[in-house]
Amino acid sequence: MTKSKKEILREIKKPYRIKPVTVVIVLIVTVFILGTIFHLVNDFGRKLTSDLVGALISLVFAWNLGFGLYKGIWQFLNSRKINKVLFPKLEQFINESEEKSYDETEEEAYEMVKAAYANYTEKYNKLNKLYWKIINLSIVLLFIALVISLVYHQF
Repeated sequence: MTKSKKEILREIKKPYRIKPVTVVIVLIVTVFILGTIFHLVNDFGRKLTSDLVGALISLVFAWNLGFGLYKGIWQFLNSRKINKVLFPKLEQFINESEEKSYDETEEEAYEMVKAAYANYTEKYNKLNKLYWKIINLSIVLLFIALVISLVYHQF
């Protein structure tokens, strides 16, 4: 493998590689968010009989954090799964493409990356759209609960 073809693989790996520091940060943030979710669910249980709007706010916030955590973990794990399969195939492809020019090899390598991440990108966009719809719906739900609470306490 020539020096220039090794650069193709290095340039492709650079934006997609997940560093160990990133894994540690994701684990710390995950533990923090899980603790916050447990606290919010506990808060929901305590406030359920006395403060219905406060309980609903805690529940909606816990739901949004939980769904956001699911989305983040899904993105992280699927990206790692794709990379474990993709990088060895790319390295093998680049090693076997001795008769092709640098530009042809680079173009085909980027097409392989694009094809590998196409399904992931489609699913991620759907999940992201659903996440923001749920957040908007929860905000509307909280305003409706607040208005109902204000009307109920006024009369």
